[in-house]
Amino acid sequence: MHILSNTVNIGDKIEIKQLDQKGDPIKSAKTYVSQVLDFVGDENISIATPIKGGMVVILNKGENYRLCFYTMKGLYQCNCTMIQTYRENNMIVALVSVISKLEKLQRRQYYRLECVHEIEYRRISEEEMKLEEKLVKKLFENPEDKSDIRKKLAKLNQDWLRGTITDLSGGGCRFTSEQELKQGDKVRIRLEFLIKNELKKLVLNSDIIVSQKIINRLGFYEHRAEFSHISESDREDLIKYIFEQERKVRRNEKK
Repeated sequence: MHILSNTVNIGDKIEIKQLDQKGDPIKSAKTYVSQVLDFVGDENISIATPIKGGMVVILNKGENYRLCFYTMKGLYQCNCTMIQTYRENNMIVALVSVISKLEKLQRRQYYRLECVHEIEYRRISEEEMKLEEKLVKKLFENPEDKSDIRKKLAKLNQDWLRGTITDLSGGGCRFTSEQELKQGDKVRIRLEFLIKNELKKLVLNSDIIVSQKIINRLGFYEHRAEFSHISESDREDLIKYIFEQERKVRRNEKK
């Protein structure tokens, strides 16, 4: 069994950074995106040769690189040595040899996809959060009280605004809209996308981390949101969608 196969899967996204002679990442070196293609023997893996600006980036034979794997179990990293580059099924493949143990990075980090994706969103008020808490904790006196809470929530749920996501990850997103928001605002985002032709509809609660005017777009604001209390299944669907879209971008760059 390959030393990485218990954690890393074929198709997982990778970030690649060249190392110096001491084994530290070269700060001036560019970070490239790739993915795992196959496990070769016990210690070698084949990866897709990175593409930058529509051009294939050939990794230097004999040089050492750090690989960061975006897996379903989290973010992991190890070091490797570049062995050779070859062509397989109209794809240029890099064969690398793993030279260090696989380590889990403790920080929460997700691959970010630059995109243009239309969404609907709305700000969640203190009143709405209190009403939802009453329903969840069953803090109502009788069925009439429960019905009244549901009616109020249904009315609040009608006020959706349009926005556009400009980058998306399993942990949050950046989006633009014509509404000014504030740091700390609670926002609910309604997002639809396809995974292998299956429509997914997610409603995600989020916290606004940064919100600011867009200098060259009068009347528009850019917001950075962090998803809160997101279920593992929803996060998994998001990550699958992001990787599927990134693969499409890579395929189009090769044409």
